[in-house]
Amino acid sequence: MTDAYHDHSNDPAPQEAHAQVASPKALGLTLIFMVLGVLAVIFILVAYFDNFMSNYRQEVNETSALSAPTWEEKQAKLAELDTYRWVDAQTASQPIDQAMEEVIAEYASN
Repeated sequence: MTDAYHDHSNDPAPQEAHAQVASPKALGLTLIFMVLGVLAVIFILVAYFDNFMSNYRQEVNETSALSAPTWEEKQAKLAELDTYRWVDAQTASQPIDQAMEEVIAEYASN
């Protein structure tokens, strides 16, 4: 199916232009729906981002959930410092409090 532009006759009169076939009403409605669609997407994204950031701030400010892995690692390292252990084949470790007392006593005697 073709429009009137392709139906040529032997008459050399000007033919109907392609732009006259487009419906201004259809183009206007399409523009309106596109603008409303973009605005709806922007509104939804802003609402989602606000909700996400609110929950994130609440989690950061009111809980220790984000710092839990670091806290557990710190506690493990502190427990490690409070025990006798072998660091490697030639190095032994003693509790940190005892080591500090020995260093203070050594400096006091000099």
